[in-house]
Amino acid sequence: MIEWLARRIFSWTKLREYVFEEVHMYDYLDSIINDPEAMEIASSSWCEGDMWYGWTYDSNAKRYYFDDIGNKSIIGLWENEFLSKAD
Repeated sequence: MIEWLARRIFSWTKLREYVFEEVHMYDYLDSIINDPEAMEIASSSWCEGDMWYGWTYDSNAKRYYFDDIGNKSIIGLWENEFLSKAD
């Protein structure tokens, strides 16, 4: 059953490409999270549609800050991330 479903899903080239892009993104994020040096400066920002989203990690508070509401500009997103880390 699962094999049939996988073959059916991956028969569409675009869908297969999108699935692998998503998997690679999570693999990349996992490699950053598991690298202590990378976590000292880790953050991420991306654009979906016309909104910017992102996350950052505060090692002092041992806390992740996610902006899942989004912001109209990348500068606004970064300002919000730095303000939340300052609190």
